[in-house]
Amino acid sequence: MMLAPRAASVPSSLPNSVERTFALRRGRAQWLTVILWATALLYLPAVLPTFWTHLAVNCLLAINGAVALNILTGNARLVSLGQAAFLGIGAFSAGLVDKLYGFPFIFAVLVGAAAGALVGALVAMLSLRLRVLYVAVTTVVLHFAVVALFAFVQAVFLDTSGIIVSLPSLWLFELTTPIRWYYFLLVITGIVVLGALNLLRSFIGRRWIAVGEHDLAAEALGVSVAGAKVSVFATTSAVVAAAGALSAYYIGTVSFESYNFNLAISYIAMIIVGGVGRVLGAILGAILITLLPHLLDQMFLLLALRIPPNILAGIHQIVFGGLIVAFLMFEPRGLAEVWHRTRVAIADWPFRYRSAQRGGA
Repeated sequence: MMLAPRAASVPSSLPNSVERTFALRRGRAQWLTVILWATALLYLPAVLPTFWTHLAVNCLLAINGAVALNILTGNARLVSLGQAAFLGIGAFSAGLVDKLYGFPFIFAVLVGAAAGALVGALVAMLSLRLRVLYVAVTTVVLHFAVVALFAFVQAVFLDTSGIIVSLPSLWLFELTTPIRWYYFLLVITGIVVLGALNLLRSFIGRRWIAVGEHDLAAEALGVSVAGAKVSVFATTSAVVAAAGALSAYYIGTVSFESYNFNLAISYIAMIIVGGVGRVLGAILGAILITLLPHLLDQMFLLLALRIPPNILAGIHQIVFGGLIVAFLMFEPRGLAEVWHRTRVAIADWPFRYRSAQRGGA
């Protein structure tokens, strides 16, 4: 009688526990990197002029919307061109409850997020039987319908200049300066980014990805395709609407002119340039697209070129479109892949190939 071979013991160093498998950071080196980045972000307003701190606030607001759109379009594969509409829904909902009912700042933002989630769920239910292209068309229709509704409400029931929101405050902490807004939004953005990373690794995010990859196969495995589409649309729309409400409080006013179709295209550009389907890509793309016009202006100032404003706006659009085409042609994985390659090159310098312990060549 032959005995069955004894199973090989699993080395204790392998990540065989659930906690280690789902850990976002492993090892002292990665934790040190996190601490250094956190320290740099906390110290950033101390070295930036006020205008660039204002731009940093805009970057944080854009990151929230871009991360949500990247989950919807990059992971769940539901192309949405309605980001500007959901930003406006959050802004107008928060502005109306602030103006008419005097809701506190945080509750007004939550109302805006709830309104975005409700509209996102409705759009998802209308698009359940539609393919990707028709879902995109549905969100385009939503955009123009929402903007027309905002214009009507603003012209008939409100002042033509829009809604002037009250001064936001968190109990005794008033958000009166860009520096205070920066630190407040840094916390909010950190929660959104960590939430996105964990959500995509959870069973909910894996269902979204499975439905995006192949909905028939996912349904055969017991995944509710309708439930996954509705939940991802509602969740991401709530985040975008909350970002719109926060942006309205930061600016101080809400007006339908701010939510044009160019804004929606800008968010699509963020995830294309940054890297579709990657949270880091959404962050890098949001920062680059937000800062791009100002970086171009600074370059022209350094070159002592005086360009009329109308021509300068055209140059912005040309560079904006050229950047999208360049990334689609030469680096479809976006800035996230460029960042990854740069890190690998720096880590392995001066050696050309990676060692076996670092994952092979």
